Amino acid sequence: MLSVYSTYATAIFLEGIFFLTIGVIISSVIDVFISDETISKIVPSGRVTGIAVSSLTGLLFPVCECGIVPVVAGLIRKGLPVSHAVTMLLSIPVVNLVTFTSTYYAFPGAPGIAILRMAGGVAVSFCLGLTVSLFLEDDSVLKLKHEEKRYTPLIQNNPVLLDHLCAPGCSCHHGEEHCKLTPVEKIRGVFNHSVAEFFETGKYFIIGVLVTSAFQTFVPKNALDGISGAFPLPELFMTGYAYILSICSQTDAFVARSMSSYFGPGALLCFMISGAMIDVKTTMMLRVIFRKRFIIFLAAGIILLTVCFSFLAETVLKIL
Repeated sequence: MLSVYSTYATAIFLEGIFFLTIGVIISSVIDVFISDETISKIVPSGRVTGIAVSSLTGLLFPVCECGIVPVVAGLIRKGLPVSHAVTMLLSIPVVNLVTFTSTYYAFPGAPGIAILRMAGGVAVSFCLGLTVSLFLEDDSVLKLKHEEKRYTPLIQNNPVLLDHLCAPGCSCHHGEEHCKLTPVEKIRGVFNHSVAEFFETGKYFIIGVLVTSAFQTFVPKNALDGISGAFPLPELFMTGYAYILSICSQTDAFVARSMSSYFGPGALLCFMISGAMIDVKTTMMLRVIFRKRFIIFLAAGIILLTVCFSFLAETVLKIL
């Protein structure tokens, strides 16, 4: 049994670690070389057009859910509407091309999964962003206003990570202007950010690998017959499972694929869409920016819309 377990764990780890590394490096390059002001200028100020563009920004900025939280906080401080920021927060981890590529690679025989995952990320983030714009005031949802809250609790309580972020080459999460650095300092900054983010996000990926490998090895396939039955039980289960595992969006497709013998494509899409938008670690980080009630509203909206989308997506896949 242990040899089977180690085989599962090694296979999932080797498939996913490459994309985690690539994602961390790209995220760090963006962090160091592109200012928050530059990103904010790309998004139109109009309600519908701005939210629509925000839902597609992941095509340009391949940042995972861990990296996008401090970026969104900075954009809000610089005046980006909360509805636009929320849309980017939810969309970018799902829509970015690194996530798409890893999902496509994880499901080589089913390219529709990767396409539907991206479509789901756009649809869910757009709907929630539009809801925030129409029905909620910025002050009613924001905990972060203009005070100097530069870091998430995760970073504040981690001296090693904080030291990396404040080393030469740091991006502008703690300053009003983009850092004036030499090319050598910026390269050093990319390295520092990559190391810090790799160890911070990598541990969640490893936990997911270990748990999923145990799932594959020790749980009989018929043990999940009750859960993997009729809609919406499997979708809700996989949504909760993704929340607890807290795996990086750029590697979670490999974990989802390992569950494909238990669950259908709809439930797997729930796992990959909702897990990239909200999980345990991002919930803790979001408490710096948003009020508790809004985070609960956001999580409920993600679950509801993702489950509905997964039902439609699975119907489409059956027709095709």
